[in-house]
Amino acid sequence: MKRSKKAKTKVTAREWFYLGCLGIGAALGILGTAFIGSRAPKSDHPANWLDAPGVVPWTTLTKVSFVQRDGRSTLQFGEGIQALDGKEVKLRGYVTPLQLGANQKHFLLSTKPPSCAFCIPAGPDEMVEVFCKTPIKYSLEPVTIDGKFAVLANDPGGVFYRMADAVPVSVDRL
Repeated sequence: MKRSKKAKTKVTAREWFYLGCLGIGAALGILGTAFIGSRAPKSDHPANWLDAPGVVPWTTLTKVSFVQRDGRSTLQFGEGIQALDGKEVKLRGYVTPLQLGANQKHFLLSTKPPSCAFCIPAGPDEMVEVFCKTPIKYSLEPVTIDGKFAVLANDPGGVFYRMADAVPVSVDRL
């Protein structure tokens, strides 16, 4: 059995140039991706966009973490959240409807306006499930509501907070 010799091909100067350009382009792409990925995400809106006098700030509600207790993951609410449980509070945010129609009695209030009819706009620490006494008119603008606040540690729907008997609050009542 005779072995065939492979012919060695010589790489031309032009091919070396193209390979070098390809390598430099790949390196710049990797560096650019690493640089962009290392930056902190930019907020959709300023942190104080929903702040108002007498309104619970969303930064208070976002202080939630998962911890391991007895081999299970449980929620650990940050300082000040448990003090709100069962109290009348005011919240300001955007309405994400959970039913059809312009008037809403059951909806999600969140830090971000809904951008898609089929998408939840925020995480569970940035949303409150709301049940209103009387319907409120859906709006793309932030609304302020007042109601009985509940902290939910084990809700099967994954909701962290709920507000019952909520009513809209006009700007002059703040």
